[in-house]
Amino acid sequence: MFSVILDACVLFPMYLRDTLLSTAEAGLYLPYWSQKILDEAMGNLVVKGRISAKVAKNIEETIKAAFPEAMVQEVPWQL
Repeated sequence: MFSVILDACVLFPMYLRDTLLSTAEAGLYLPYWSQKILDEAMGNLVVKGRISAKVAKNIEETIKAAFPEAMVQEVPWQL
């Protein structure tokens, strides 16, 4: 099975985030991200006026609950 780091740029657009997380849930690959990636994606959604901070927090909590093993401490380009 493939392991994939999902960056903020693919977690930002709703249609792409939903597609990628659905395919991960179906077992096609293992998703990974860092807290920094989630902060960037959710922060951009709020800054751009797409969603409120409360909704962003709910989305982040839902993602974390659905994929608890996906959180990593560092990804190579954040070193």
